[in-house]
Amino acid sequence: MKNYLLIFALGLMVLTSKVFAQSASLSLSGESHDINLPVEITANSLSINQSSNSAIFEGTAYVGQGSLRLSADKIVVSYDQETGKVTSIEATGKVIFTNGEDVAEAESAIYKIDTGLLKMSGNVLLVQGKSTISGNYLDMNILENIASLTGNVKTTLAPN
Repeated sequence: MKNYLLIFALGLMVLTSKVFAQSASLSLSGESHDINLPVEITANSLSINQSSNSAIFEGTAYVGQGSLRLSADKIVVSYDQETGKVTSIEATGKVIFTNGEDVAEAESAIYKIDTGLLKMSGNVLLVQGKSTISGNYLDMNILENIASLTGNVKTTLAPN
């Protein structure tokens, strides 16, 4: 009977570790962010589509807003036609996002400026100091400095 309880307990631990490995919530170390700061963009080329209120930046495209930095092969910026204010940024190809000392990499990302929400997907890797966490999807609230990582989450925690 004791062997069955031991096997059951071990099985429960293995099952529980798989459930926990599916998602993780974490705090970020970046400084608070002001969404009203100007958005600066550089790239090798620019094309504008006024009918869709968007601009496409390609070739080592780079976006900066305050301490936030986002780079990718291609960045599509959507803007409000009346105010000219940038509303969202969609990045694809070798996406790198930094906020303070936190660095995140992925295949694609969408940043909604008004809400401060950043969604990254595809081989996401988040580096905080010496620790890393990887997964399939990263949802980050830049204004509250919190994030959630889901799908095949793997964490390597290193002492500072």
